[in-house]
Amino acid sequence: MDWDFCPPEDSDISDHGVESRSDLLKNRHLALLVCGGIAAIKAPLLARELRRHGAAVTIYASQESLKYTTLDSLEWSSDQPVVSALSARSEHLDTKGGFDAYLIAPATYNTINKIATGIADNVITTAMASALGKLDRGEARVLIVPTMHGQMHNSILTRNMRTLNAIGVEFIQPRQQFGKNNLPNVQTITAKTIRHLNREKLKNRKILVTAGNTPVEIDGIRRLSTIFKADWG
Repeated sequence: MDWDFCPPEDSDISDHGVESRSDLLKNRHLALLVCGGIAAIKAPLLARELRRHGAAVTIYASQESLKYTTLDSLEWSSDQPVVSALSARSEHLDTKGGFDAYLIAPATYNTINKIATGIADNVITTAMASALGKLDRGEARVLIVPTMHGQMHNSILTRNMRTLNAIGVEFIQPRQQFGKNNLPNVQTITAKTIRHLNREKLKNRKILVTAGNTPVEIDGIRRLSTIFKADWG
């Protein structure tokens, strides 16, 4: 055995804190909406990964999702109280600036279809009714990560996803494996979220990065090349 039973070194990071990896989501307030399904077990990991890039995360958890994760783990990972029921507090969270984006991960078949048909009968779908209103006014982004068994990915679901996409809802492609739409890893979801919220001028621009000279063949013997000159200061 390699371990000599020594204790861990002291850390400047608090118990609920996270190691900063970037500030790409700094000053962004995200609503992470967690639906019922086995993929909900990854919600605490996703919340912490979003926070590592500077986001403030408030979690909305359906009662079904709490079969697979717990309020304690969600509150610990987000460092915020979790919204798990409709209340005056949940209604006022989205005022005074509110959320920059709503991320549903995992999003179930039931929830996606309810949102697309305007049903607001629980904490997730009601939050999304408000989110779509903000989306209409250009005040927030809405991102959905579908997860369900492949047999449930039917024409009704496809039609409703296209309906939502047509009004501006953005979908993060699931990890399709073993006949299922699985939740992508938390790093992938976070990267996609950063990309959707990015307002930089170079967004969606194609950039060619080269190193060294760039020879172009004229014929079998001759080549036209640039001169590469490095200045290392």
